[in-house]
Amino acid sequence: MSAPAPRCRLCRSANVVLRGRKRGDFLHEEFAFQACRDCELLFVEPFSGFGIYDDAYYRGEGPDPFVDYESEYRDWRSTDRGLEFEDLAAIAQRRFASQPGPPLRWLDFGCGAGGFLKYLRERGSLGGRPLDLTGHDVGSFADRLRRDDGFRILDLDALQAEPDARYDAISMIEVLEHLPDPNAPLALIARLLKPGGLLLLTTGNLDSPVARRQGLAYGYCMPEVHVSLFNPRVLAALYRRHGLEPWPVRFRGVIRFKVLKTLRHRPVPRALARLALRLPPVVRLVDALYGVSAMPCAVKPAR
Repeated sequence: MSAPAPRCRLCRSANVVLRGRKRGDFLHEEFAFQACRDCELLFVEPFSGFGIYDDAYYRGEGPDPFVDYESEYRDWRSTDRGLEFEDLAAIAQRRFASQPGPPLRWLDFGCGAGGFLKYLRERGSLGGRPLDLTGHDVGSFADRLRRDDGFRILDLDALQAEPDARYDAISMIEVLEHLPDPNAPLALIARLLKPGGLLLLTTGNLDSPVARRQGLAYGYCMPEVHVSLFNPRVLAALYRRHGLEPWPVRFRGVIRFKVLKTLRHRPVPRALARLALRLPPVVRLVDALYGVSAMPCAVKPAR
């Protein structure tokens, strides 16, 4: 007797179809990619569990060879992530430029090695408002950020105990695809955001021209770690489900970083790409092919 088809992790629909199977490059087992016909979420079964995110993973020795937390923790300037950080801060600057007031409370949800927190700490202010920073994550880097760098780093229990509408801005950079239940973190984020607050979220676009052409061979489809896969419609519906409104953005530095990250182990192509990505038409072409800016961020409507 065959096992029943799983329900969609996002909308709980039983209208789910097997899109295909793919063998993991790291765990060397077969994973099923299930597509919800109702909400369009693509999700992976079985879920490998969070134990895969150990120190070896963060050194780039796990399923994602492009991860380099140790370099980022030591000095984020030695990596290309500054391109991403400057882009995200510029987007937030435009959002809050006309909203003077008390310190701007910022939560980096899934803060990893803390590069973005360190960038924001050095920046000091945004829109004329000093920054009050909090991070959320678990593991050895979270411990180091808390103990050695003096950041306020909360685990999930502590974050869930935070009062409603505490934060003006929340960043969630390449986190959502790692989580098997997308509803839970978005519900928490929506509760923690102030009315008028901003959610800066990035995740892969499975409806981009490259993703559609390559199917499950698309490099973002890493079944050991990328277990919830979105397109712009799914992401917008997820926001609205939790009382947030999609907010269109135009990424630039985020796109440059994404390209350079994939060339981490190829110094010559990386150097050439860095030169090419100085040209705005090249950035726009990459954006069109991979649909980076098609994935909206979100705001919480003001009362």
